Amino acid sequence: MKTFLSLTAMTLASNKMRTFLASLGVMIGIASVIIMVSIGKGSEQEVLDVIAQMGENLITINAGEMKRRGGRLRLTGQVTTLTVRDARQMAREVPELAEVAPFNFQRMQVKAGNLAAETTVAGSTPNFLKVRGYSVETGAFFEEKDMKQAGRVVVIGPTVVKNVFGDEPAVGRVLRVGPVPFKVVGVFRAKGLDTDGMDQDDIVVIPLTALQRRVLNKNFISTIYARADSRKNIDRAVRGIRDVLRKRHKLRGEEEDDFTIVSQLDLEALKQETSELFTRLIAGVAAISLVVGGIGILAVMLVSVKERTREIGLRRALGATRGAIIRQFVLESVAIGVMGGVIGIVLGVSLTLGLDRFGPWTLVLHMPSVYLATGVCVLIGLLFGVGPAVKASRLDPMAALTVE
Repeated sequence: MKTFLSLTAMTLASNKMRTFLASLGVMIGIASVIIMVSIGKGSEQEVLDVIAQMGENLITINAGEMKRRGGRLRLTGQVTTLTVRDARQMAREVPELAEVAPFNFQRMQVKAGNLAAETTVAGSTPNFLKVRGYSVETGAFFEEKDMKQAGRVVVIGPTVVKNVFGDEPAVGRVLRVGPVPFKVVGVFRAKGLDTDGMDQDDIVVIPLTALQRRVLNKNFISTIYARADSRKNIDRAVRGIRDVLRKRHKLRGEEEDDFTIVSQLDLEALKQETSELFTRLIAGVAAISLVVGGIGILAVMLVSVKERTREIGLRRALGATRGAIIRQFVLESVAIGVMGGVIGIVLGVSLTLGLDRFGPWTLVLHMPSVYLATGVCVLIGLLFGVGPAVKASRLDPMAALTVE
């Protein structure tokens, strides 16, 4: 084996440029696969981070059936069976829930002075902050007494501040929601976009009682947000919520739910499935270059066999077996593949870490893809080296020795 290795090293070293060009395709292919998979995993991590920012262990209960349209979950039809009492009953009867926040909203125009903008006007309770992961940057959130009094106070998002107040301080100013004036008591800290691309900062939140009595004149709600006490209890909490709501809404037997429950785990599974499909797609495209690299190795090895016909004939005449010739050429092919693969792995890992640290993108190095790339290097050398090796082993020694 030592003789084979030394002979392989001498052969490859004597044709440095050819060896480099033969391994170039594998090098680029391996680096591309590692980088593309890292991009896909980075995108997946960004989505999971956004889901986590929407609320820790969040469970969303929507009135009616939610269907995905245009890439977003949308309510089909108007269902009026979800109420604040449902939320209170859930909080009492489902021990796995830490907080519950009833929620209602409507797109409306708000106005401050001469500036107006359309935004999401929402009503909720003080629990909204903990359940949805919002925090107040300036001022304060409304309190329980504001709920009891249907107080005309409002907390607004940074996007609303920009649209209706510009660069001026918002806290203490008056914001009209429809015809009703509200006093701005706080401004949310920026949260950015949610998983559906909606701006979470384009929102004003008032006490739910004020929204129902003063603005919408409705006694039903569209959504209940709940937070499970731990991640492992999310599924159990979902089952408890479903039991409570079906009992309260008098749904029996095979009757369909008049509500939709979506948990953080459901969102993560959906987004991960989409992200993994995307990652496989781009990794598959990048893997095409590996095939091209293998074809390069095949071409170089076929040329090598032709150029070394006399050498092969001499070795056969001196007693080398066909198996020995096959092993020699396969070893050379594998060596080319491994050399290109090692450089490609170093290049791919370096670029991934560099772009993640210094670039504007989030890349996550996926170690299984690195391990897989290592095996692929050897496999490519084997697959594309066997043909030339067999061809070399079948040369007639006497005929080979007479080749000029």
